[in-house]
Amino acid sequence: MVSEIALIVTAIGVFGVLMGLRQSYRERLRQFESRYIERYWRILDELSLEAVKSSFSGQILDSEEHAIRRYISLSEDELEMRHYGYIGDNTYEQWGEGILNQLKQGRFKFVWEQIQHESKAKNAPKYTYVNTLMNAKEVKAGDSDDPLRMETWQRMLRGLRGLKGV
Repeated sequence: MVSEIALIVTAIGVFGVLMGLRQSYRERLRQFESRYIERYWRILDELSLEAVKSSFSGQILDSEEHAIRRYISLSEDELEMRHYGYIGDNTYEQWGEGILNQLKQGRFKFVWEQIQHESKAKNAPKYTYVNTLMNAKEVKAGDSDDPLRMETWQRMLRGLRGLKGV
């Protein structure tokens, strides 16, 4: 009887330690994700009001093109970090939808099309993850277009997915 109680207490203790480690990892993820959000806002702050409004006359300033290219590089980096398990499920879905919508807007679409054309050159960046995202029907954690190849239970255990799916 005493050994059974000890076993139960040990199991509860191990579960508590695992949950504590998971929560600690989730907090680190949020800090990591917030750095990307800061970078995103710094890039957007460099754009003109016209670029932010998404009205596009067919001309783009060099400074705007530079900022948009930095945004696309940031997007590729975010998706690559998702591939390595540093971006949570909800964040991936929100950022993925944002990237999809942003790259369909005026100036962003123009620069994205330029980049796709340039990527055919030998040494040009390929933006593999952004290309995959742009061809996805929807952005859903765990689907075939998700850069992270991990089962739902693994994502939950690592803190990438909340216990209630959030």
